Amino acid sequence: MKDMKVTAFKAEVWFRVFVYILFALFMLAKSAFGQNWVEERTFVAGGVATERIDGLLTRPIRGKWGDFIWFQDQQGYAESYLGGTLSPKPCLQFALGAGLEEAKHPGRIGSYVWLGNKRNSVLFIAEDGGSGFWYKVEALHTFSPFLDGGFIEERFKGSGPEVKFGIPHTPFAIWGTPMIDRDPSSRHFRTNILIGVRWSL
Repeated sequence: MKDMKVTAFKAEVWFRVFVYILFALFMLAKSAFGQNWVEERTFVAGGVATERIDGLLTRPIRGKWGDFIWFQDQQGYAESYLGGTLSPKPCLQFALGAGLEEAKHPGRIGSYVWLGNKRNSVLFIAEDGGSGFWYKVEALHTFSPFLDGGFIEERFKGSGPEVKFGIPHTPFAIWGTPMIDRDPSSRHFRTNILIGVRWSL
């Protein structure tokens, strides 16, 4: 039993090393990136706080084609996948990729669609694999250089209004949302909180 725990721990460490190496390589090779951010977020439900790091990096390669990397990292779970993007117009981008996750069957595929301009944006992420289906939708409107507002929905977390405050003269923003979700055990609705700090690259 002890050997199994040690093996699982080593696998988790090596997976995280893989994720951060991909991130570093992407950062070193970046050139005129499109939408790029990394955020640390905390989800509070039932008095329990769970921290997670998310990141999305995109890069044009030639013409309408580019590539991207998406990753998540939290205690007990991590995933990362990369793939190609197609931008038929400056305001529209499609993406499809494949990678790995910490699960019994580690293969995972993911995709996203981004639609936006200088004041409005919608990001839809969907993925599937060994741990099951997951999605996230985030729609934002820019009211001022330091204030965005909109809506966010994420599977297993809930949905609710989102407010994001940019820190002047820095690439950082603080955001938060009260979320409504159905409790899987009681089937009743519950209120959760999701807050984060986003670093725009």
